[in-house]
Amino acid sequence: MRFTPERFSGAEGPEGNRREAPEQPHEFTADWVLRTLRSKSGDRTIDYIGSSTSDFQAEPLIEDEHGKPKVFSDWEYEIVRKQEGGRTGIPDADLRDLPRFFDKKSEYVARSRAVGENMYRLSLDFARLCPAEGVFDEAMMAKYVEALALVKARGGTPFLTLHHFTMPKYLVETDAQGDITAGGWEHPDVSRHFRFYVDNVVRFLANDDKVRGVLANAQLDRRSQDRFLSEGLANYFMSINEPMTTLQNGYLWGAFLPYKTAANPAGRYFDLKKVLGHMVEAHDIAYGEVKHGLRRQQDEPQVGVGYNWNYFDRFLGIYAAHKGDRYVTSRFERDGSHSDFLGLQYYFRMTLPLLPHERRARDYGDQPTFGDVYPPGIYEMLKDMHEQYPTKQIFVTEFGFSDAADLRRPYWILETVRYILEAKKAGVPVKGMLLWSLVNNFEWQLGMSQKFGLFDEADLAKSSLDVGPGIKSWEVWKAVTKAVTNPSEGSLAELQQYYEWAKDQYRAAGGKY
Repeated sequence: MRFTPERFSGAEGPEGNRREAPEQPHEFTADWVLRTLRSKSGDRTIDYIGSSTSDFQAEPLIEDEHGKPKVFSDWEYEIVRKQEGGRTGIPDADLRDLPRFFDKKSEYVARSRAVGENMYRLSLDFARLCPAEGVFDEAMMAKYVEALALVKARGGTPFLTLHHFTMPKYLVETDAQGDITAGGWEHPDVSRHFRFYVDNVVRFLANDDKVRGVLANAQLDRRSQDRFLSEGLANYFMSINEPMTTLQNGYLWGAFLPYKTAANPAGRYFDLKKVLGHMVEAHDIAYGEVKHGLRRQQDEPQVGVGYNWNYFDRFLGIYAAHKGDRYVTSRFERDGSHSDFLGLQYYFRMTLPLLPHERRARDYGDQPTFGDVYPPGIYEMLKDMHEQYPTKQIFVTEFGFSDAADLRRPYWILETVRYILEAKKAGVPVKGMLLWSLVNNFEWQLGMSQKFGLFDEADLAKSSLDVGPGIKSWEVWKAVTKAVTNPSEGSLAELQQYYEWAKDQYRAAGGKY
């Protein structure tokens, strides 16, 4: 494309917001970048680049034939309570224009490929697949299989998450007012229910007749059917998404179900211990079932956990990181024999303590309760994770930023990619990197108010990717995917051009570093 100053009309921030920061020189055209992305034999060294989402967030409500919401999970229960004006733990959730992934999955996957992605991470939903005790919904599973096949048919690699926060409603406890008082991970029989869920998922994926039937209904030819059955529909599995978020938001801060806080430290300790123990057991179940049940696949399935490690600094922050993120990871990983890879999910920096004048000097996305945006932190997290688990490959399974104006985010994306490449250069075995997210989705207690997506769902119907004023996040992401999947002097020169223009736009919009 041609770069012109007109691309930046309307990109100016409020008068006086621009700050001059010390330069951190970086050139994507430097020799080391090409050497890092391309081996001596000419092969690329980062295999996968794509985006992530979850089933619930991409379709928070599913309706029956009468237009009535189906309520199978704890989060669906809370959304319907809010819609009906009842008391709910998600009072701030914006419920307008909820996404509909299943109706538009072809458009999602087509847009993923249009921006150059070769991996797409999606999830199954425990509650929707097991809507009642001892029941597995094979018709729902067929819909997921069709989505996986669509990704493969378009030339992408599916990455499948087995658990992404939501829990079956029959595993939670409620009081007389209907308020949830205990989460699903606290249920004494949760491991048995989780095993039933994973066992049935794996059985379906391993059943050639059932899978072939879905592929045939999706109008895939016999040759594609044979190939998909031989290779397997999914080779990468995440057992549990962000266990630390479940513990922190659900049992310390009260932001997620079951909305418990640290007001009763003694009680919370036993809740945390129980929940963590059940999640570790669930991971072990998933690891064993997937590795054994899908062993006939041409490529051995790989299973790991997605850990959310944020960059903590100062004494209290470092203490919190080691007592929280690192400890939780060690409970899952143990001697290293319980996973095939590590997933790193990185979003922000947390400084403890942080003084008011320091906060004003930092850069935040649209949600100020999150820590500040700090791309260099991902380098430190990758190095730290590799030092602790040196035999494991690492996927950056999520990184992203909410920026409704989309003026600062292009630079944040490129800076984050820059530090991932720095880590790769330093010897960290980064296997792939996945952005959160391709399309704006439901961000839990905040609903649709946060804009992490490169696109709105309404944009997916457009036949072309229109270029408007300013550099857009999807443009820089497309340049990143091109550089990773086809590393060359030309693709890196294009990436550098985007970097320079994104940095100018970022500063004009009031960026603070």
